[in-house]
Amino acid sequence: MSVFFRRAVRAGVVAGSLSLAFGLAGLAAGQSATPEPAAQASGGGRVIAQGPGYSIEATSPGAANRAASVGGTEVTDAPLETLHEPIVCQGQRVLNIDNRDIRFEGNAITAEDGCELHITNSRISAGGIAIRARNASVHIENSEIVGRKASIDAAGGAQIYAEASTFKGAARRLGQAAIHDLGNNAWD
Repeated sequence: MSVFFRRAVRAGVVAGSLSLAFGLAGLAAGQSATPEPAAQASGGGRVIAQGPGYSIEATSPGAANRAASVGGTEVTDAPLETLHEPIVCQGQRVLNIDNRDIRFEGNAITAEDGCELHITNSRISAGGIAIRARNASVHIENSEIVGRKASIDAAGGAQIYAEASTFKGAARRLGQAAIHDLGNNAWD
């Protein structure tokens, strides 16, 4: 260990600051003494740290809301599909709908009798009821659910878990059914 490095570590301990020790140790290794100024990120935030393969940016709390209000919520870039019959999941099955943009003339998706349905990064639009659940578990994340009659119709022991999604149309529940709002949802 060089004499300069030992002095840098000792100076850091005496000053009570590890950052000073590491800063002086960095000088011993030949790094620049002046920190680089914080750069402006392309998304409008200030770059806090960056390195090979990563960049950490600071943005204002309302930046995400402004982006969503300007261009709308982008949940999927999937091509639009139009279906004439509903998707039905019955029994002890798991059905995953990911990155889909589907329009239905009538009711869209029915989950019943123990089905576990996962809808992620999708847009579901129905002329009737978008999600109908009877004694099933439905997980909705980062999606847009639109139903002309209702966005959700839950009954029996249905459990609906929603996070970071937009719902347009009534959200109804009957009996022991429950709708769990896990945050960042918009209910219109």
